[in-house]
Amino acid sequence: GACTVIVDGRRINSCLTLAVMQQHAEVTTIEGLGTPDNLHPLQAAFIKHDGYQCGYCTPGQICSSVAVLKEIADGIPSHVSSDLLEQPTRHADEIRERMSGNICRCGAYANILAAIEDYAEGQTS
Repeated sequence: GACTVIVDGRRINSCLTLAVMQQHAEVTTIEGLGTPDNLHPLQAAFIKHDGYQCGYCTPGQICSSVAVLKEIADGIPSHVSSDLLEQPTRHADEIRERMSGNICRCGAYANILAAIEDYAEGQTS
């Protein structure tokens, strides 16, 4: 949850890898997505939809969300994809399944989903 980062475009749990294993990789953390003065649109959507309460899981939720939407756009299926050979669609069940590893102790899941869907509506792919 809190330790999700994006490594070479794929989301991983930073707590389950050694930094030396990613020596030549492109690593994106929440700080690489946006700053308080220049928010990533997904960060703004989390604020708009109250997608956080305590804030502990929020960086990982947002990093994971960015990668989840790219996975869908890239045609990578999930356990709930209806056809493994077809382009997955960007719908609530697909997003929920892909985000299921990101735990929120406060239970803001509905708001997190709303933020992701709001942001995704503005995406072209």
